[in-house]
Amino acid sequence: MNSNKIALYTLLIITIIACSSASVSPSSRCAEPMPDGAKRLMTAYPDYVVGYEDNYIIFWDGSRMIYDDGIKRTFTQMQEKQDVEEIFYQEYDKKIYPPPYGHDPGRYRCAEFFGKIYGNSREEVIKNLVYVEWCPKLGGKPILFTKVAGAAEALKRVSDELDSHPEFKTWIADAQTFNWRTIFGTTRLSPHSYGIAIDMAIAHSHYWRWTCPYANEHDVITYHNTFNMKIVEIFERNGFIWGGRWYHFDTMHFEYRPEMNMPEHGIAAN
Repeated sequence: MNSNKIALYTLLIITIIACSSASVSPSSRCAEPMPDGAKRLMTAYPDYVVGYEDNYIIFWDGSRMIYDDGIKRTFTQMQEKQDVEEIFYQEYDKKIYPPPYGHDPGRYRCAEFFGKIYGNSREEVIKNLVYVEWCPKLGGKPILFTKVAGAAEALKRVSDELDSHPEFKTWIADAQTFNWRTIFGTTRLSPHSYGIAIDMAIAHSHYWRWTCPYANEHDVITYHNTFNMKIVEIFERNGFIWGGRWYHFDTMHFEYRPEMNMPEHGIAAN
């Protein structure tokens, strides 16, 4: 065996040992295939997430964010802190209904990621808010929504479709969107802070903290829903997820989350 072959085999053995070492940190792993979640982010936010390399997602400005920090959290711990990978902890699947215990797909929001996309302060978010004509034929009024990642355009499509159904008039009232605030009963920033969420038809809705006011995140609760499922279907066709598919139900709540539900790009709820 000549010296070139010996050198090649030696390099191969060293590489295998390095890749199989349990002590390698998440940020210094050997090259791996791109995770499905990273692919979804690049598809859903093509102007913002432009690449993936060595366990980091890469943003349009060249900055990077770790994808998987290697920490295994319980679902209650994930409510407080998440890495990017944990956005996809549970699939948004329409066949899973009513949602079983702990099934909250989409509630696991990585604040660092969404702050990067939509803004890390009220002032940064406001710069990208636009008015959307909300169901004018049904008496709706313009509402604020972010234009980032096609969110306002998606809400406009929802509005246009709802507007062709006179029977939805009482359901589109009291729509609430942008509001820089924390989630009720927590210190976590609400998705309303980013201008990507809309609450509507509050009189027809159920929210787990209202229905079960003494319950905690880990408690067993009873699911409630009387929301119009035809309206839910319209939102879901346009890249939104619905809080009624959560065990910790919030049936008035719709949230633009194309990385979890974007039918036109093959990212669709089953």
